[in-house]
Amino acid sequence: MAVHIFAVTEENYKICVERGLVAVPFLDSYSGQIKDALISRFAGIKEDDYVLMYVTKPVMQIRGVWQIEGAPFYDPTPVWPPRIDDKTKETHLYPLRCRIRWSKYNFTKYLSRNDIFDLQSTGKLWTWAFDRASGSNSLFSISNTEFQVLLSEFIKLNPFSTSKGIIFQPYPYHKPDVCNYLHFRKENPWYEYTLMALLNSSFSRGEFTDIFGNYSDYLCYVPNNFGKEMDFLLFYSNPNNHDEILSYDILELKLNEFNEEALKQLIGYESWFLQKKVAGDQKMVRTTAIAKSFPPNVVDYVSKRNKIEGKPIKLLEYSYVNGKLILNSINI
Repeated sequence: MAVHIFAVTEENYKICVERGLVAVPFLDSYSGQIKDALISRFAGIKEDDYVLMYVTKPVMQIRGVWQIEGAPFYDPTPVWPPRIDDKTKETHLYPLRCRIRWSKYNFTKYLSRNDIFDLQSTGKLWTWAFDRASGSNSLFSISNTEFQVLLSEFIKLNPFSTSKGIIFQPYPYHKPDVCNYLHFRKENPWYEYTLMALLNSSFSRGEFTDIFGNYSDYLCYVPNNFGKEMDFLLFYSNPNNHDEILSYDILELKLNEFNEEALKQLIGYESWFLQKKVAGDQKMVRTTAIAKSFPPNVVDYVSKRNKIEGKPIKLLEYSYVNGKLILNSINI
């Protein structure tokens, strides 16, 4: 399962732990696009996912470990102290929320930001990035494999920590509803972030296995060396050893047409992943393009690439019908 990292202040951290609640900052003046971008990160969170908290300056520590209880919801009821935005002078709200509970891991000694940098420099952490190409680092997710690395580091510092934490004032249950706040135009996703949110929410429910197979994990906004983020990465683990990842599927989404530039971008991600992450093993990497439509030149190139090089790219046309995201394969 994916592991979610929330960036919080020391003051807000104490409230998160006391109320069993995590959230991200939100301004009413945010455009619909920015709002959908925030929701797209939340939409993939599901029951029992692990949560870590990165407590910002001055302590800069990683603390944990909690688990998600329920699913994301929208609730503007004041919980945390108001924070004034430096530029707009507006008050930050925290309405995108998830309830949390303590997991079986209750660590009293924490990891530092430097510990993270050390693990990044050795390649053990590669989806963790404080600076995000999409501009938001209040919430991001890492793979379960990387979480196991962090868990080992925590246990080194806390070899005898077995006590269980307590949520003293549990926040009341709210019906999961964050996708109800997405923006649509003529019943179609308004922004690419809207589409991202819908697909992320679908993955959280284990959907589309008929198209993608039995993926064991999924991440959105995955950083790479280009200073960009891959839209989605699906993980496929060994059924007999879930810690062993056998293959990946790189997904690139476009709201409307998946043009030649988008295709170049997807192939660039594929090349980077082959070189940097799987030692050139082409059997470990698949690629998928998702869009409203595909022009003939893109379909023609994908068809020829498959026939000549044996490198298929799955092309999926999406539609949104009666509140449900639908994906259909293009036969080439």
